[in-house]
Amino acid sequence: MKRLHELTSWAALVLVVALAGCRTRQLPRTGYVPAEEQGVMTIGLDDHDYDLVAAGITREMFSRGLPAGYVVVLGPVDTRECPYDVRVRQLQKSLQVAFNKEGTLKFMTAINAMAGGTEIDEIFKLIQFNWLNSNPMDIEDMQTFGRLARVNGILFGRVSSLERPLPGGMREITYRFVWELSNTATGLLEVSHEEKIRKNVGRGVR
Repeated sequence: MKRLHELTSWAALVLVVALAGCRTRQLPRTGYVPAEEQGVMTIGLDDHDYDLVAAGITREMFSRGLPAGYVVVLGPVDTRECPYDVRVRQLQKSLQVAFNKEGTLKFMTAINAMAGGTEIDEIFKLIQFNWLNSNPMDIEDMQTFGRLARVNGILFGRVSSLERPLPGGMREITYRFVWELSNTATGLLEVSHEEKIRKNVGRGVR
């Protein structure tokens, strides 16, 4: 009888410990995740991916020894080879924050750059047309745009993606970001950078 009592007490203790362990592994009731942690993996681009992309290209530009006060404007970003939504405006905001923190280089949005009037708007459209069609850039257009917008470099981007099935119903998608920073005074390429983000997700994940 005493042996049975001991076994019963021991089983109760194990159950209490197990329940306590399960309780500590439960997710927070609020559902919030710290901003610095990666959230739930998605097949499409999420906030964490945009942070990685912005950090990659800004780090590359800062390491190239561009002169202090060098003004960069985000030019056209070609997203036609990516079937998923690419939020260029969010990338622009992330770049703006990164430049502001670093301090030596300056960042200007395309909207602010084209505030100079109709002429600069028309020139930007020509530059955009050439980039989207992989045509050579007209140096005179670049120089005129740089002078009117008061910028030293235009950052061009291309975003593409490649998707393939994996065993067990998983999917792998690789996003490829290619960046080119062209000097508006010379038309020369000052920075060329490629960033890849590869994600593996299960079936039904969006």
